[in-house]
Amino acid sequence: MLPYLLASVPAPRLGQRPEVGVDDVAATCRRLLSEPRARELADAMGADGEPDEPDERPGAESRPGPVARAWADLAAQVDDAVVRVRCARGHLDPAPHLHHPTGFRVDVVQAVAHAFEAPHPGVRERRLDALRWRLADELAATSPAGFEALYARAVQLRLAWRRAAWDAEAGWRVLEAELRRIEDQASGSTGGVASGAARGAEGRSAHDG
Repeated sequence: MLPYLLASVPAPRLGQRPEVGVDDVAATCRRLLSEPRARELADAMGADGEPDEPDERPGAESRPGPVARAWADLAAQVDDAVVRVRCARGHLDPAPHLHHPTGFRVDVVQAVAHAFEAPHPGVRERRLDALRWRLADELAATSPAGFEALYARAVQLRLAWRRAAWDAEAGWRVLEAELRRIEDQASGSTGGVASGAARGAEGRSAHDG
């Protein structure tokens, strides 16, 4: 069943819109896999739909399988490295924001540092996505025809769908909104300074009088 699923879901390419939608893949997984595995894949893809027959056993939702745990550890290493870089730049304590994964990889830390050397946030996010994509490839390589490969495919589909949602028009809208916010703040500051100067002039006139 797993090889069939792998063959039926087109392998995504980072930077290209996937040929399938998240709902279609999630529905196929629910139809062909056990409920716990289908739920794990839906979580990896970022699917919003609920499984047709939820597992109502106590604590069932809190017991991810070994593959999901392995990916969660890798993802947490990336996230913690990002937190440390951001906090170092802002002179903040990263401790409250760390996930503390069980593993630690120097190459992940180095790749995150390289991402933050990018000249603007878009390049930084692309480098971070490329890192996550590579880690998913490594997970798939541990069992090319097994659940590891299918889970990695789900992770990469999510990355590809997210990248495909980026577009120039949306980017310009965000930029324009940010510029308006900066201009409003600048106008408010200027107004505050002008009002203060006027009050000072009034005070001096009254004193002189």
